[in-house]
Amino acid sequence: MKKSMMMALGLACFATLAACNNESSPGDDTPVVIIDGTEITEVAFVDELKTKHGESVLQEMIRNHVLDQAVETVEISEEEIEEELNMLRNEFKVAYEIEDDEGIVDALQNQFNLDVESLDEFVEEFLLPPLALQKLTTEGINVTAEDIRAYYDENEEQFGEQIRASHILVEDEDTANELLERIEAGEDFADLAREYSTDPGSGARGGDLDFFGSGVMVGPFEEAAFALEIGEISEPVESDFGFHIIKVTDKRDQFEDYEEEIEQLLIQQQSKSTDEVMAELIENADINIQDPRFSHLFNSETAE
Repeated sequence: MKKSMMMALGLACFATLAACNNESSPGDDTPVVIIDGTEITEVAFVDELKTKHGESVLQEMIRNHVLDQAVETVEISEEEIEEELNMLRNEFKVAYEIEDDEGIVDALQNQFNLDVESLDEFVEEFLLPPLALQKLTTEGINVTAEDIRAYYDENEEQFGEQIRASHILVEDEDTANELLERIEAGEDFADLAREYSTDPGSGARGGDLDFFGSGVMVGPFEEAAFALEIGEISEPVESDFGFHIIKVTDKRDQFEDYEEEIEQLLIQQQSKSTDEVMAELIENADINIQDPRFSHLFNSETAE
């Protein structure tokens, strides 16, 4: 879900348009347009849509329906939903500078053409299905404490000392010193990073670089960062990229620090792909296509 929110929105728009086309009666001879006295009727228009785009639209509509049914069988907590919403909020903040839920709903309506009146409605119709699909990829997987410990012991060399740091990158030392003074005076490091850092990736996250080990960052940055204690902030550090103000926010160097990460890694190794889960849902669904033009879809010989 994390890496495909905007892609999911794109598919949602497509499915919404398809549903709108389905609202008219197939036998409706009401004109859609009259050109020089010649009518293009609703039935002719819909038939042309079916001929050119019907297969892909029908497949998408069937998949969406099957996935909607699957949502009812998957337990999704309010915490998980809120985590996904916070990611969505951050994406809209970075991409569109939208910082409130009302603005997000407006963008969903006007930029993504989604017929939703609230964020709750968006969650119900467009967030829960892909989230349920993602959860189904790990259904039935059981990783034990023994599995985690065994993986750590077999790969201990991968789990040396790592630190988690944030930084503010600016072009000149004077600006770096000014920002450092503001931080020491009580201003929030993350807020200043979002406003002033020239590193677009970490700047949008308040300067956060996540965990990293030795040999990952440029020399001056790494040397300064690994010398800091948790919560400590460096003096301006010069590198080829400019001047950094570095703040270490966490450290890890023992088994307990890596347990959760190893658990997620082992789960990922055993999980199915979303395509595999979708194929299983389709296979177990009772799909009876009535239009002979699409009778080949989802049968045992041609199912994807």
